[in-house]
Amino acid sequence: MKQVFFAPDGEIAALISRLDDLCEAAARGELAATSYLTPREVKYARAYLAARMSAGTALAWGGYPEAERVRMILLPDYLEGAVEPDALAADPVCALCEAGFDDTAQELSDLAIPLRIRGSGFRVLTHRDYLGSILGLGLDRDALGDVAVADDREAVVLCGAPIADFLMTHLERVATDAVRVSRLPEGESISLARRLSPVSDTVASERLDCVVAALCNLSRDKAQTAVRSGLVELDYEIVEDCAVTVDAPSVISVRGYGKFAVHTFDGTTRKGRIRLVAGKYI
Repeated sequence: MKQVFFAPDGEIAALISRLDDLCEAAARGELAATSYLTPREVKYARAYLAARMSAGTALAWGGYPEAERVRMILLPDYLEGAVEPDALAADPVCALCEAGFDDTAQELSDLAIPLRIRGSGFRVLTHRDYLGSILGLGLDRDALGDVAVADDREAVVLCGAPIADFLMTHLERVATDAVRVSRLPEGESISLARRLSPVSDTVASERLDCVVAALCNLSRDKAQTAVRSGLVELDYEIVEDCAVTVDAPSVISVRGYGKFAVHTFDGTTRKGRIRLVAGKYI
């Protein structure tokens, strides 16, 4: 009997409906994939598919193993057991090629193509600059995977083949700088890790409002207002309770202030305050 899955909101309910369609496509022998999902969406998609699927293989893939924004990929039922699961999880494109499923591997590869966006060096370009200019062309955020800034003048963006062709044709400027867009040569490695600006402070406790105040350089009252207004996400879930304890490592997003990685709470000072070690995503 099919298990009942309760979606927490309309956004997740729409995702679940889409996953049902993809499961049917995979059962017909097709490779099926979602658009790029947020980490929160991936969490619910994994839970739903684990309960729903009686056959076939589902995996999360964003073009490289450490990707944050990924697609949920449903492989055709006939591939179940034909490819080593650990190899699929590590690098599904290579795993499928090594198992002799070259056409399926190519289809999967076309879902997450890495593009290099290179500026002139006229100005320092940030993650916000790249993302804003790309979305300014009329694309939705779920058409793009990770946007990773490699240095002050270059970034890599993951996207499907049609979007890759579109960007190579139409993306000519990022912020006020002229850019060139090209596919990464096959086999070229580049760091796709988002850069972090170090943040260190001390907090009275690991309560969410205390941590938000330290990360965003806010007063305790303003941090509490942000939390209670639904502006704060802890590990990609909105949390409106100021007293929730933040465990390290974790990710905190504060609308209007940015996204932060909480690394550790590293001991206490002589005055009894707790040392916070974190980083702000650039």
